[in-house]
Amino acid sequence: MKFIHAADLHLDSPFLGLQDLPTSLLTQIRESTFTAATRVFDRALAEQVDFVLLAGDLFDRAEQSVAAQAYLIEQFDRLNQAKIPVVVGFGNHDYLADQHLSITYPDNVTVMGPQVTTVTLNLRDGQTVAISGFSYDQRWVTHDPLAAFPEHAETDWHLGMLHGAVATGSGDHYAPFTVAELLAKRYDYWALGHIHQRQFLNENPPILYAGNTQGRDRTETGERGAYLVTSQDHRLVPVFFPTSALVWTNPALTIETPNPTLAEISDQLATWLTQNFAATPELVVPTLALSKSLSAADQAQMANGDWLALFQRTHRRTMQTAQRVVVAVRWKLPVATAETPQLDTRYWATSADQIFTPGNLQDLFGKLVQEPALAEWFADPTTAPELREGAAKLLAALAGEEDDHAS
Repeated sequence: MKFIHAADLHLDSPFLGLQDLPTSLLTQIRESTFTAATRVFDRALAEQVDFVLLAGDLFDRAEQSVAAQAYLIEQFDRLNQAKIPVVVGFGNHDYLADQHLSITYPDNVTVMGPQVTTVTLNLRDGQTVAISGFSYDQRWVTHDPLAAFPEHAETDWHLGMLHGAVATGSGDHYAPFTVAELLAKRYDYWALGHIHQRQFLNENPPILYAGNTQGRDRTETGERGAYLVTSQDHRLVPVFFPTSALVWTNPALTIETPNPTLAEISDQLATWLTQNFAATPELVVPTLALSKSLSAADQAQMANGDWLALFQRTHRRTMQTAQRVVVAVRWKLPVATAETPQLDTRYWATSADQIFTPGNLQDLFGKLVQEPALAEWFADPTTAPELREGAAKLLAALAGEEDDHAS
């Protein structure tokens, strides 16, 4: 037996916070989730697998675009022509909404319903495999679903498919479970989704997260992909294969100059790019450590994004050659020793310029903006100024408290 376990394709990911990039690069980034997913389906065809398991979050949100829906139907049809079944369980991002009810997938596709169900496949070599799972019918599934999963069926193989997270005891919103519960079912394999970092929770039988197929922000670094699983000596052996169209990296670089300027920083960063070619195209968010603070003028260019935009434009060819595109920059500045507990308004203004940048806000809110309502709020041009104003009021209040205590 041979099959593919993939999860968290997140088609239609908006890649918020990257709007200032050149149009051609932004298009490539936004298409990267589709490119990565295509590599999953290409591999299924090349290997002539017996079936494909997709363990949730095929789409980034419940309101899928027509383009994303059409794309997935086309890919399923490719597998249908090769007589490769696909078993789908929708997750917390693409939970069973009205949109799914109007979609007619090819005959080779089985979509799990909101209740745990089991589908049995008869493979080409005569073996039988049972696959148990379910789809989310709302954004959160707070109960443990394992009681509804059956024991190992009277089949050659029994697989579980689950989009969820290990129970923590509080705030469990994503089909909480324990590894002991999974093992008690005596299944031959558990295909997990939801956690974007690939990882094994158990080796034999394999209980593992495939991770997502394409990293979507600077927190999801390194190669992403899926697993090709084959039967060997009455065991199922998963082997990872990469699918990322673009890889996120966060290198730490020290700027070797006693009095750094943005011009010198540009030169050193360009030199690093020249000396470090990437085999897979990379989206780079370097942390630049400085020995001394920048001048006020340089800080202003750094804070408003002018320097980064200029660097991207003037070093575009260097980045293309290195296959590394600097999409944002984080700064590690020397720590200043405050002589008094008072908060200097000029210091706050300069720090705020450095902190309230699109890249830092994207890092801070991260996965929160995957919620449609929060994404709309985050994209509103008034949001960043409101956050900055609120922070200023908070600091002013804290400064007032310090003054009160001092008196």
